[in-house]
Amino acid sequence: MLKETISIPLEPFTPEEEAALFDKLDVLSIPELENYIGSAQNSLRNRLLDPSWRPRVAIGLQRAEIVLVRETAAAALRAESPPEEVVAPVKPKAKSRKKAVAAVAESAEGGDAEVETADDETDTDAETTEDAE
Repeated sequence: MLKETISIPLEPFTPEEEAALFDKLDVLSIPELENYIGSAQNSLRNRLLDPSWRPRVAIGLQRAEIVLVRETAAAALRAESPPEEVVAPVKPKAKSRKKAVAAVAESAEGGDAEVETADDETDTDAETTEDAE
């Protein structure tokens, strides 16, 4: 038994719906856009498509074609220009544990030597002051 369907005509796109469709089309890859365009063209050729759908499909088709041209041009520019060389930072080689301990010990010994030198200079200043009196 066939049902009699009453198709209610679709309203034209609202600006929000159109913007949402454009956003979705803008993120599609080139093969996906080509597939979308082929489907939209087939839908428009289909005589059984409800006439109220035609403007919506046509708007999507136009936008998809624009995005496809833009993406194809961008891909061609990327192919022409060689990729920029990215220089990875070179990490210094990790020192062995023994070398690290030795380096710390050397710096500690050097710090003690400076303190002793400062004490020696203080003693010398004190002797100079006593001689001056």
